[in-house]
Amino acid sequence: MITVTMHFDQYQRYSGYDISGHADYRGDQDTYDLVCAAVSAITLTCALGLRDVVGIDGIYESKSGYMNVDIGEKSSYEAELLMKTMLQGLKQIREQYPDTLYLTNVKG
Repeated sequence: MITVTMHFDQYQRYSGYDISGHADYRGDQDTYDLVCAAVSAITLTCALGLRDVVGIDGIYESKSGYMNVDIGEKSSYEAELLMKTMLQGLKQIREQYPDTLYLTNVKG
């Protein structure tokens, strides 16, 4: 199962997210994990948007089965929009494949 944990700063704005695990979903093809690919694409795009488009310095770590994005208290209107949009995409995946994705929040 993939776990996505959203983090909030002291002002209840998004401050980042952690992702861990693998969906282990196998559709028609044994070698292709559709859910992991979709989650990776959505969350990496959000991280790139935060770093390269909005220009927020922070921690951006990614490796197989793990991602950490931490912008601390540098949130902005644009950062909030990016992370809310990412969550909407993740919720759609969870609706289609409920046993593969868990979403949780951590308040700062």
